[in-house]
Amino acid sequence: MGAVQTIQADGNQPRTGLFNSLLQKSSANVISLHVTTLHNSKVLPMHFFQDALRSNHEVRSGLTKTGYAIALSTCLLSSTAAADAPNVVTTIKPVHSIAAAIMDGVGTPHILIDGAASPHGFSLKPSQAFLLQGADAVFWVGPGLTPSLDKAIHSMAAGATVVELMELDGIEHLGIRESDQFDGHDHDHGSEEEHDDDDHEKHSSEENHDHEKDHGDEHEHEEEHAHNDSHDHDKDHKDEHAEGHEDDHEEEHSDGHEHEGSRDAHIWLNPENGITIAKAMAETLSELDPENAKTYQENAKRFSDRITSLNSEITGKLEAVKGGKFIVFHDAYHHFEHHYDIEASGSVTVTPEALSSADRVSEIQTRVRSLDISCVFQEPQFESKLVDVVIEGSDAKVGTLDPLGTMLENGPELYPALLDNLATSMVDCLK
Repeated sequence: MGAVQTIQADGNQPRTGLFNSLLQKSSANVISLHVTTLHNSKVLPMHFFQDALRSNHEVRSGLTKTGYAIALSTCLLSSTAAADAPNVVTTIKPVHSIAAAIMDGVGTPHILIDGAASPHGFSLKPSQAFLLQGADAVFWVGPGLTPSLDKAIHSMAAGATVVELMELDGIEHLGIRESDQFDGHDHDHGSEEEHDDDDHEKHSSEENHDHEKDHGDEHEHEEEHAHNDSHDHDKDHKDEHAEGHEDDHEEEHSDGHEHEGSRDAHIWLNPENGITIAKAMAETLSELDPENAKTYQENAKRFSDRITSLNSEITGKLEAVKGGKFIVFHDAYHHFEHHYDIEASGSVTVTPEALSSADRVSEIQTRVRSLDISCVFQEPQFESKLVDVVIEGSDAKVGTLDPLGTMLENGPELYPALLDNLATSMVDCLK
């Protein structure tokens, strides 16, 4: 019997690619299909290969009868193993990690946005489409974080249970800080639009009062009032942006990043939200896979206990550096800052994918020096030269914060490690 050759699938290779690999290996006497992904999911259904082996003459012609029988039986065995777990697709690494913790002992979820890829400007590759097409469940934060995936998920995964984490009951929400300069009092749990509407309502009421009071004044005063009224209405919607930086306003919106009613989408950086997400995943998977419901629920309880304990450790760790002044690369950490009451003084850029203007860089440099900023944090996903320029002429140190766990290995350990690493990085740079 000839040598056994193995075709290995990494879980992200398209079906056609695996099929082409099968054809390229068809000259061997025996082909043993060992597709590791199939032991944990149904993303690469073995009937695809079964049908190919049964019907494709080019494939069968390269096999002995024994080789064909072994290859087909391997497909059947792998197909049985694959049926044990739902096919779960996640978007970013932290969400994948929570799902992996809940599915521990049953299966392994798949991930779309891996490595150093940024979710804000992510584009789905054609080779990833089959992941959504074969999904039983999709867990994603929502269009506020990955607007480009909205249409793809709802069209390609039409038959799946799609869970938008931003809409879960129990998630703590924070408003978007529109400017790159934070005032340290952004503790509202709702939309900043609601705050703006209240201010505008109050402003209008005050204007009406003033108008009635001064009704008998000169005509030119009435004209001045009307002029100011029209401009104040526009001003209410522009004051959130840096004054005099129209190009910065364009920069903020140039990537099409939607904010779902001005809610901060980085919800996983609040550990309590992480626990809420885990419970929702366990409930969803228990409905899809009742046979493993007990395992999902036990895993969710274990996850909750671990994150609760870690939360206490992080609280104690950060106590030593509360009051320290720092600037983040972009405003991704509001949920973490707010939860642990250690607020940033601003961000280097509003939109990390867009280049910062010279005026913005100059403004941040002045801010670093005038506020005696101790640390400016960069991110591994983006070029660090900008941070180096920002701290020129100051005593500020450079640290690294990673909201996605870019350099961490995927799996159940990533999420707790991500939270702990954020705290450790802050302490190391601010102490």
